[in-house]
Amino acid sequence: MERSRFLFSTTLLLVLYSSICLGTVGAAQTNITTDQSALLALKSHITSDPHNILVNWSTTTSVCNWVGVSCGVRHLRVTSLHLSYMDFTGTIPPHLGNISFLVELLFTNNSFHGTLPHELSYLRRLKFINLGYNNFMGYIPSWFGSFPKLQDFNLFGNQFSGSIPTTIFNLSTLQVIDLSNNQLSGKIPREIGNLTILKDLDLDYNNFNEIPKEIGSLDHLKNLYVQFNALKGHVPAAVFNMSSLTTLTLYGNNLSGGLPDNICQNLPRIQVVNLGRNKFDGPLPSKFWQCGQLLVLKLSQNNFSGSIPKNIWNSTQLMMIYLDSNNLTGTIPDEMSDLRNLEALSIQDNNLSGLIPSSIFNISTIRILSLGFNHLSGSLPANIGLGVPNLQLLSISSSDLSGVIPNLSNASMLSIVDMGQNSFTGFIPSTLCALTNLQWLNLNTNNLMIDTSTPDAGTLSCLAKLGNLTSLYLRDNPLNATLDDSFWNFSTSSLKIIDLSGCSMTGNIPIGIGNLSSLISLNLGGNQLNGLIPTSVGRLGSLQGLYLDRNKLQGYFPYQLCQLDNLVELRLGSNRLSGSIPSCLGNLAASLRTLSLDSNLLSFTIPSTFWRLAYILHVNLSSNSLIGPLSHDIGNLKVVIDVDLSNNHLSGVIPSTIGGLRDLATLSLANNNLEGPIPRSFHNLLSLNLLDLSRNNLSGVIPKSLEALLLLKYLDLSFNRLLGEIPTGGPFQNFSAQSFVSNNALCGAPRLHVSPCKNGTHEPNWRKAKYIIPGIISVILLLASISIYVIRRKRNVEVAGEAISLPQLLWRRVSHLEILRGTNGFHESNLLGSGGFGSVYKGTLSDGIDVAVKVFNLQLEGAFKSFDRECEMLKQYSSSKPYQNHQLLQ
Repeated sequence: MERSRFLFSTTLLLVLYSSICLGTVGAAQTNITTDQSALLALKSHITSDPHNILVNWSTTTSVCNWVGVSCGVRHLRVTSLHLSYMDFTGTIPPHLGNISFLVELLFTNNSFHGTLPHELSYLRRLKFINLGYNNFMGYIPSWFGSFPKLQDFNLFGNQFSGSIPTTIFNLSTLQVIDLSNNQLSGKIPREIGNLTILKDLDLDYNNFNEIPKEIGSLDHLKNLYVQFNALKGHVPAAVFNMSSLTTLTLYGNNLSGGLPDNICQNLPRIQVVNLGRNKFDGPLPSKFWQCGQLLVLKLSQNNFSGSIPKNIWNSTQLMMIYLDSNNLTGTIPDEMSDLRNLEALSIQDNNLSGLIPSSIFNISTIRILSLGFNHLSGSLPANIGLGVPNLQLLSISSSDLSGVIPNLSNASMLSIVDMGQNSFTGFIPSTLCALTNLQWLNLNTNNLMIDTSTPDAGTLSCLAKLGNLTSLYLRDNPLNATLDDSFWNFSTSSLKIIDLSGCSMTGNIPIGIGNLSSLISLNLGGNQLNGLIPTSVGRLGSLQGLYLDRNKLQGYFPYQLCQLDNLVELRLGSNRLSGSIPSCLGNLAASLRTLSLDSNLLSFTIPSTFWRLAYILHVNLSSNSLIGPLSHDIGNLKVVIDVDLSNNHLSGVIPSTIGGLRDLATLSLANNNLEGPIPRSFHNLLSLNLLDLSRNNLSGVIPKSLEALLLLKYLDLSFNRLLGEIPTGGPFQNFSAQSFVSNNALCGAPRLHVSPCKNGTHEPNWRKAKYIIPGIISVILLLASISIYVIRRKRNVEVAGEAISLPQLLWRRVSHLEILRGTNGFHESNLLGSGGFGSVYKGTLSDGIDVAVKVFNLQLEGAFKSFDRECEMLKQYSSSKPYQNHQLLQ
């Protein structure tokens, strides 16, 4: 009996055990299938897999062997999904929320987009989330606060907007938050103080405007990054009391106020302080030496004043100091030589003065030395390269340094040398040619020369041999040399920028210039170069800027320049170029933005293809001998800003299409032979600030609509044939008499030195006048005919008894054309006199009869009444006293 019970119990236990085991296996099988289904759903939502990474994501392969998938050993469930840097494009499906054992979700650096599904909140085991550098958008979901084990939270490099949800600050396990490079805004929530074990906080490149004082509660925070935001006001004092901080970076905000003098007292572990590009002011803290571990100090681009504290050099561990672009005064402390670990020193763009301490060139660790844009004086040590073998950048430009250029050959790692805008004298040293790593050399605006005594070892030639040199600036030095052919013959040269303008260079431009195939900018302007522009320039396919202006170059404009498809600026002005503007210039429409051909000997008409330069911004063809009318196609230059066609022989009317150039700021058509009216369309040129139409043959009125040009600062309409009232509104209130000189028919305010306008509507309406004037003439002629008829009839009655009557020929109708011929077109030699309302001219009709013709000025008020009165007087006179050889005409 008992044995039966025992067997029964044992059997029951075995059955239960088997059931449990089978149930466990079945559950595991079901759950991994769920994970598989979720991942296949993700695969179906990935629209681009350029590297075929997911090719093994199929039901024939174990999920745990899929690329980017890891499973836990204990439960055989997916615990890690690592799909970073795979160039995927797609969206996140809600099915991912079913992978309930997921601990890591890492999708960094792909192109996932859209919003994040709420179902992800079911992943309660998540510890690491990294969705950085994708295209997710919208608000950060509040359900991110549902992950009680979350340690790393990374959403950087997306398009999230709005504020940070406060639910995130309930995650007491968080150690890293990186929300940088989004569009988040508002205040950083005060609840951030709840994250007591947070170590790294990165909120760079957002629009946050305030740091809460509660951030001082983060006793374990090591790195605080809030660069390039909209922070304003003072930095909370609590920030400078965070004893755990090693990095404090608030660069690129609008923070203001001063820094506490004892800034380092409660920051014993601080290694990096970057408060640059703000609005801090006041003196520099004098106790930086208390920052015993400080390695990097960046306070550039603020408003700090006063001198550089001498005891800053007690921080002997300092590696980088950036104090540039402030208002610092005084001298560079001699104690600088104590900084034996210093690698970068930038104090340029201040008001420092005095000598450069020679000890600065004995810091063997220095790599970057930037002292320019100060008032430093004196000369440099003769061989500064010996003590700075690691120097890579030397910038001492825009100071008051003098003497000769020192020997830098021992600083063999130099890649950038900027010594421009000083007063260095002597020859450019050939020792520069030993700097094989040199990439950028600027010696602009000094008093340097080229040693021509050894032409075979010319400095320019050896510089061209430097295989890494890309930029050479020697502008505004009295080099007094010719362009050495050997300088241009290095087809392997890396030179991209050459600036030899204003260097008193002579001779021709060598043909070998076409060998510098990497050139982007070539500036030889302001020299004494002569001869032709070599056609080989057309081989410089990468050229974007060509500046040959202010020389003595001759010959035609080479059409090969039209092959420079990347050319943006072309300046050939102030030379002696002749011939026509080549029609092929229109081929550069896609690239050309600036064209200057002024002050040459160019002639003929402007080619019609020229107006294809639809994207050009600046055009200067002034001071040539161009002829012909301006094409209406000038209106194709839709984005042009400056147009100068002055001092040519252009003729015809000004095209009204210019009124469509809405961005035009400067227009000069002065000293041509243009005629006709000022186009009324000019009132659309709302960006115009200079308009010069002087010394032409323009006629008609000044359009009153030009009063709308509120930005117009300079106007010259002098020496034309304009008439009517000068407008008084808008910018015309500020123009002087010089703007209107020698337009004798203009009228207006006395300050403009023109006649006053005598009627209420000073500006004649010529649209109506072309209909009114012929009518008036016809009426006058009709009245004259009637008067003649009446006078004749009365006279016949009065002399009826006389034997001899007046001949019928005296009373006849006279045409306006005959009057013009009889008075020689109302010539001054026929003028008998002038009255208040007109002038009287002597004339002889075709039949020899002499007449007196009065011309009324109908623009004057009362002219019609005067005409009526004189007609009445003549009528009375003719009825009382017969007259002969006088007719009443217009």
